[in-house]
Amino acid sequence: MRSQVLQTVTVTQSDARAHPLIYVAAGAYAVLLALTVPHHEPWVDEAQSWLLGRDASLAALWGKLLHYEGTPGLWQTLLHALLRLGLPYSTYNFVPAVLGFTATVLLLRYAPLPIFIRILLPFTYYLCYQYAVIARSYALLTPLLFAIAAIYRQAAHRLVPMTVLLGLLASVSVHGLILSVCIWAICFVPHWRPKLAIPTLVYWCVLIVFAICAWPAKDVGFAEHRGLANLHLFPDVIQASFAGAFTGYWLASLAVIALSLPFLWRGGGWLFFLLASATLCLFGTIVYAQPWHFGILFLAWLFAIWISADNTPLTAPVVIALLVTIGFQGYWTASAIRYDWSHAYSGSLAAAQYFREHGLPPGGLYAIGYSATAVQPYFSANIYSDFPAVSPTRRAPPAYWDWSTKNTANDPGALFASSRRELVLVGYKAIPEAKRWRDLLALLGYGVTQHFDGGTYWQTGVLEPESFDLYRKISDPSAVSAVNMANPAEAPQLLSGFYEIEGGKSRWTAKSFSVLLKAPPGSGQKGAELALDLYIPEAQIQNLGAMMLSAEVGGDELPAHTFSRSNVYTYSAHVPAEALRPVFVVVNFRLDKAAVNLNGDARELGVVVSNVSLAPANRAP
Repeated sequence: MRSQVLQTVTVTQSDARAHPLIYVAAGAYAVLLALTVPHHEPWVDEAQSWLLGRDASLAALWGKLLHYEGTPGLWQTLLHALLRLGLPYSTYNFVPAVLGFTATVLLLRYAPLPIFIRILLPFTYYLCYQYAVIARSYALLTPLLFAIAAIYRQAAHRLVPMTVLLGLLASVSVHGLILSVCIWAICFVPHWRPKLAIPTLVYWCVLIVFAICAWPAKDVGFAEHRGLANLHLFPDVIQASFAGAFTGYWLASLAVIALSLPFLWRGGGWLFFLLASATLCLFGTIVYAQPWHFGILFLAWLFAIWISADNTPLTAPVVIALLVTIGFQGYWTASAIRYDWSHAYSGSLAAAQYFREHGLPPGGLYAIGYSATAVQPYFSANIYSDFPAVSPTRRAPPAYWDWSTKNTANDPGALFASSRRELVLVGYKAIPEAKRWRDLLALLGYGVTQHFDGGTYWQTGVLEPESFDLYRKISDPSAVSAVNMANPAEAPQLLSGFYEIEGGKSRWTAKSFSVLLKAPPGSGQKGAELALDLYIPEAQIQNLGAMMLSAEVGGDELPAHTFSRSNVYTYSAHVPAEALRPVFVVVNFRLDKAAVNLNGDARELGVVVSNVSLAPANRAP
């Protein structure tokens, strides 16, 4: 009797999986992506991967560059191969679309879920848009994860394909590596036997190689604030992650999870989901988290439901949880596609079209901001004058963004020292960032002549701008040689480390602070005298003891001065002529110590400054 029931269930599931509606759903999905992809302008993260695939050799990619990208390199390697086969940038986003369609076919054909759930799931936000239209490495996660789910029950007998798929999943990203390890742990650890020894050895050797390749370099300028000191943010990351993964509201998302937990417990998928969600949230807290990472929790949940449904029938609560999630995310999908059809996801295409029509300046186009990388793929080679060559054997430097701390593309000092800035393109992701560069460029006499608007969309609204401003010189420079802290008009010359005006005449500094100054006449031959008027309060001396202040201009270190009492001082030093060859120079000051929580003030406090200036030197020393 029991065998007859099992046979009936098997036949029913087989018939459901071959239902004509799965072909209708697959066709609708393909048509929707085909209509959406041509309207999408790739944003900077998409462009960066493309440029790595185009301009970097596989040896450079796996031997060096992945240390700065913080990820294994399957996606960039795939692009490298497709580019060598002639894939044009205009069809780039069909790559994730094909991967998304592949995942959809696997889901429709093999997922042990009711037909009405299977035909709706492909149109959820992550499966239909974020991981299918946006060309990021995450597009590889869905087909690999669903392929693993499809053979999960036969893993013991299909060790080779299972090991290969888990290895590929781990090579997609750090998040893919986390999912891969969690799947391996629940699949093989409880059922360990000697025949697993060789596949296990191979798998972990591959993982170690991927981890070594993705381990951050010492001079990486990305996710600088990673570390255990971020653990206090763990509850916030959990809340944001679960909200973004399911319904947009963390309480509603927890309710969805709660509805599915009894089913996951009976079916055995609970352990995977617990391990994966905890590890993903911990990684997001300690290392790095962005909203598009949240969808990986959604994929982990679907995987857990899939492998549980292989063992136990779906219950009404888990069906309700799936339908609620599909409802919310279906709305997100519609909103995102509507936006992509009618708005610029990135201003990069419009900027590229402008430069193609009007040409590039002979001195080169000076670029500021990581976002400016999004314009590069529309040209066959690097178009920016400030992208330094990484190899003397190359005719032109690569066009991808350099994530090392040696990159000066966002350094105001490099901008002011450059003689190749006929036109300056600023790419930005925040309005304050755009204003900062507008104020700095105004000091050089530059003004905005073109604006290229764009905005990266997330679920139901624009997450951040991806816009570009093109600057051209329209007036004489306005930067001065002496900056009074009380004058708000001169505040743009305070580049970093200065706080707001206090008492109408001075500003606190941080431990390190920088200021832009105009080199006085004749300083290119005789040098100049640097003067910083400062005050050290008694509380600083009592708290820190003697304080040492040093300065650097144009790479030349100036003498350090030590102040051991509370008093008004003037730090002065002669700046050599060779450091003042540019008309404008950046002076970087450094204190050997600073106070935090001084008298309840949470800021990092150094000294109080009233004036800073460069004056002509009477004679060279």
